[in-house]
Amino acid sequence: MSLNLSGFKSGETHNFSDLSEPISYQCINCGVCCNRLLIDRQGVRKGLPLLPDEIDIFRKAHVRPAYGIGKSPKDSGFKVIAYQMRLNFCPHRRFGGCVMHAYRPAICRSYPFVPVINQGFKVVKTFDLTCTALKDHVKGYFMGAVPVQSSSVEVENSSYPAVASITERLLNDVGSSWFYNLKTGRWVPFRNLLPPE
Repeated sequence: MSLNLSGFKSGETHNFSDLSEPISYQCINCGVCCNRLLIDRQGVRKGLPLLPDEIDIFRKAHVRPAYGIGKSPKDSGFKVIAYQMRLNFCPHRRFGGCVMHAYRPAICRSYPFVPVINQGFKVVKTFDLTCTALKDHVKGYFMGAVPVQSSSVEVENSSYPAVASITERLLNDVGSSWFYNLKTGRWVPFRNLLPPE
């Protein structure tokens, strides 16, 4: 298995080919992914994405809508299809670990896999380069592909489709898709978040 790597911050896809042996991904429980959950880009703030059946994992005051489908958010047929946590840190990360690890959201289970929309408006499976465990493996390597032992990412692979399906659904109906901006507290058209063609 070879995967492209991508960082949240830059949005670029980075590849590393000088690794001769496949790496084995192992979470080192550093908490970096649990403590930088808000992403600010182009005047828009996004929080940790949550599937509808995951909102009860967090306090109601910490959860806001994220993505919706409909002509307008004010329309009676408008439907919220995903939510987001509005905190920059996970309140369940305590005592050096996750106190609800077995019940964590799909986005956490799929990490460091991240769905990214490329310039062709396709959802691409990438690695988040802010992941400390991953950075340690690829530090100092040049462009190429990183071979990853499939068995070391089975949980992450099995959780990824649920996370990516939200983005794919929005792309299938861009004209009726909306995103709730945590910075302004207002819905914005999802197409405003897409990369330039």
